[in-house]
Amino acid sequence: MANNNQLMNIIASAHANNNSPKSLYDLSLKASICSLDGNTVRALDRISRLPELPRNLLIDVYEMMSQQDSLQDTLLEELSRLEVFARLVRHSPARSKLLGILAALMANKKMLSSRLSEAYVGRYNTKQTQDGDDGDEADEQQRRGDVEEQEQSQNSLDERAKKLVKQYSQLQIPDEDVASTSNSASGRSMASQTMSPNHELELSVITTAMDQPGSTMPDAGDDNLEELNGEELQVIDLGLRLGSFLSEAGWMQESTSVLTCLNERLKRLPPHKYWLVMRLDCLQRLLYAESAHCNFKLAQRTYNDLMELKRLIDDRVPVDLVAITYTQISAMFFARNEYNISHMWSLQAMRRLKHSATPRIAIDVLRQAAKACVVKRDFARANLLICQAVRRAREHFGRKHQKYGDTLLDYGFFLLNVDSVFQSVNVYKEALSVRRGIFGNMNFHVAIAHEDLSYAYYVHEYSTGEFSCAQDHVDKAVGIMKKLVPSNHLMLASAKRVKALLLEEIALDKMADGMDEEDLLLQSEELHNFALFLSLEVFGEVNVQTAKHYGNLGRLYQTMNRFEEAERMHQKAIKIKTDLLGPFDYEVGLSIGHLASLYNYQMKKYREAEKLYLRSIDISLRLFGLAYSGLEYDYLGLCHVYETLHDFEKYLQYAHTLENWQMLRGQNITQNKFSYPAIEQDYSIDEVKNKFFDTCGSSNDSNSTAQMTSEGK
Repeated sequence: MANNNQLMNIIASAHANNNSPKSLYDLSLKASICSLDGNTVRALDRISRLPELPRNLLIDVYEMMSQQDSLQDTLLEELSRLEVFARLVRHSPARSKLLGILAALMANKKMLSSRLSEAYVGRYNTKQTQDGDDGDEADEQQRRGDVEEQEQSQNSLDERAKKLVKQYSQLQIPDEDVASTSNSASGRSMASQTMSPNHELELSVITTAMDQPGSTMPDAGDDNLEELNGEELQVIDLGLRLGSFLSEAGWMQESTSVLTCLNERLKRLPPHKYWLVMRLDCLQRLLYAESAHCNFKLAQRTYNDLMELKRLIDDRVPVDLVAITYTQISAMFFARNEYNISHMWSLQAMRRLKHSATPRIAIDVLRQAAKACVVKRDFARANLLICQAVRRAREHFGRKHQKYGDTLLDYGFFLLNVDSVFQSVNVYKEALSVRRGIFGNMNFHVAIAHEDLSYAYYVHEYSTGEFSCAQDHVDKAVGIMKKLVPSNHLMLASAKRVKALLLEEIALDKMADGMDEEDLLLQSEELHNFALFLSLEVFGEVNVQTAKHYGNLGRLYQTMNRFEEAERMHQKAIKIKTDLLGPFDYEVGLSIGHLASLYNYQMKKYREAEKLYLRSIDISLRLFGLAYSGLEYDYLGLCHVYETLHDFEKYLQYAHTLENWQMLRGQNITQNKFSYPAIEQDYSIDEVKNKFFDTCGSSNDSNSTAQMTSEGK
């Protein structure tokens, strides 16, 4: 006992003394870790007493244990105890190290995420509580919270809650109707990014302390509502924190289990002061986990619950919580490719974003609104929003933080869509580096970053035919996803779709060299059909993602000389995209260009090809201007059409246009000119909102015109 206390004192003094070399502290840590190895009585005693360390020391001990294989099983058992994990997850400075510890354990198949999820659900699910199965000593210890909070009385908790009520009762929601006609949530393009929940205030349960800004509470004067006891507050607080931590770490199913359990518990509680804020907070976190994992049936149910609560929102509900909730809804519809609805909810979130919002909330609202603007081809406003989000993430969290990595992925998405492909590749590479630094290699978030980078490389390398970088990253994405999700999961299908595109291009290059690569094309067809089947099953026929799969199959069948099938696939893609996005959307132009190529080079329908090329060119010029990279293929196609038809006047006209395009493109590359250069100026939230809303609906520029035409459709 004396030796153990002495060791703890050495660690504490080395850590506390700013003049002590870091090496002394590290040596003390290593000494403590060495004393834990083995099955001696002394080692087991020291392990059992580790939770008595202050949290800032305990997290360092656990971090070093996670780096030693011989201690990982011991560490797994320690952290699987909810009362131990609760101490650390409530300690914000320990969060990044806790993420690293989880990643190290999960990489060695020490399934801490499922152990924690099962422990919480097993202890606190409503049925078990109703059966009275809550009397053992471990439950009692957990319900009091961490060791440092056990001495707090019920009166103390109530006083803290009342202070928070007073603090947030001053926040006002705008007089405008908080409702809206439809829905939204959080997500990436088919997999990309959803908005991870925020963690910032004192009591997560009441103030969204963990990953959210202030939670909402009715006025302290509502004496007709019951008080929550301190034990129940601790259970709810842990559920919110644990659920958000697991989703932030990339373990969405486990997060969903915890938050679903908590939601059921909250629904069965009698009315109390904090009921509405707790339900909203829990549901928006749950919606994030479900949407990010493409579990859209569950997400729809959660969304329906949110819509029931939405009518109860009043000026006692902090606007920050409303803003992040609307952002999560926007992201859900984004992930479902329902872009009009996603855009509408992102506007609702932007209206409720206040200058007092925490950095996390501000960043997430800005980046989701930016993505919604990208798919509406409203690039100027998207640039404003995403540049402000990137700057805030970099300055507030630093370049190694997950929030910065998340925001970089969204910036890469923007750059890719505005034809800044090389810049997009570099941004995606940095985002992947950030995520791997936090989560290691075997992680859901890392797989998504690999896939995004692979697709950017695919676009960048398309003209060269050198797809080795793209292939490397997509193979890693598919390999990770195969180990983490079921074989019929949408996220795996998304990665396989990119792999199919690469196989097709590689086969084409080899065929050009005289090799027979039918096997590669058949593999590509199998992957495309797999993705199409899942898209039809989850989204249905009339969905942008389904249309993309039809278009991909059309290109593949064109390569395989199955021209009639290719024509049908392209026509399906054009119709669905036009119905959903309007006649002047980029996606429509892309599919029109592919059908034009089929008519031109394979089916000899030159007049039909001419009309389609001209439509595709018109769309590209509206959206991207004279130097857009995709114009090259349309100009070359028209030259071929007119040469074949012996219309030499028009042939010379478009040959000259192509030459001018090449000169303009070369100048832009040489001079590093971009259509949407990064905005480094630091705007306040109010300034961002003014710039954003003052130009919304404007038709003074071509991008807005294209956007409004699409919206009208």
